[in-house]
Amino acid sequence: MATFFSDSNFQPKRQFRFMVSFTELGNLTYMVTKAAKPSYKIGTKEHQLLNHQFKFPGIVKWDPVTIDFIDAVDPNVGSTFYAALLNAGYVAPGQGGVSHQDAITTGITKGGSTLALGEVRIKQLDGGGIVLVGDPGLVAGPPAGTNIVEEWTLKNAWLSEVSWGDLNYAEDGLVTITTKIEYDWAVYNPEVHPIPTG
Repeated sequence: MATFFSDSNFQPKRQFRFMVSFTELGNLTYMVTKAAKPSYKIGTKEHQLLNHQFKFPGIVKWDPVTIDFIDAVDPNVGSTFYAALLNAGYVAPGQGGVSHQDAITTGITKGGSTLALGEVRIKQLDGGGIVLVGDPGLVAGPPAGTNIVEEWTLKNAWLSEVSWGDLNYAEDGLVTITTKIEYDWAVYNPEVHPIPTG
């Protein structure tokens, strides 16, 4: 086991080395600026016997994940999330020749919402880099590829909130879209493996 003091190969996980992918939203991987990793809470149930109280674990509840994106003209990230809302089943009154009756009776479903978003994966990366051997500066070969050192897959994920950002004449920053994603559970894969190509 690597230790901080005795092993020069000790590699802490870094906050800025990550990627997020969606199977149904196109390639938004490089538009992500910030992502929360999954978290859960276990409820507590109590039982009292005379003057003693005993606690038992209850239901596991997975907390929503927040992911921020840069908006752009191409790819139009804002348009992508509006399309996801429509694909989830939302119909605005008078939209695209839809009758008023159809608009008010059509609604968002879990199936439509999860299909619109697809599978969400949050991947933590190592640094990759070159491999040195022997004397300092002696390169053993071509650069070593970057690996995924941890991967979370959000199961039955759907968008519960989308904020298309703020506009301000006094600011010159980038427009940020903030999303909140709900999911039923998350699967953790700690197996180190290379980033798939293609």
